Amino acid sequence: MKDRTSLPTVTEIIDGPVASIDRVYAFDRIRDLCRATPRVVRRARTRLTSPPEPTPDWPAAAEGTLLLDGDLIVCAAVTAVTMREAIDLLMARLRHRLRPLDERTRDQPIGNFPASAA
Repeated sequence: MKDRTSLPTVTEIIDGPVASIDRVYAFDRIRDLCRATPRVVRRARTRLTSPPEPTPDWPAAAEGTLLLDGDLIVCAAVTAVTMREAIDLLMARLRHRLRPLDERTRDQPIGNFPASAA
């Protein structure tokens, strides 16, 4: 059973002109993700990067790192056309990487295939 009495330390790093609404959105999404993880999250860090003048060559970027109970680190990074899209893609990627840790598949190796398919 997960001990949810202690809340994780959540850090957000901002590089470039990221709108306040996007900062709050990212913070809320990472807190929601921390509540739904199969293991307790001890620390969470996100980094939002936006160029001074957005161009197709330099899109918005979002990175995330979760330090889970048992000293397991899960991280992901994405780029997208908008910051909101980058945040949504980051959360989807982190959720995907957390899936193998779910208790129902605890005996399965971390990867894309079940042990019987290897």
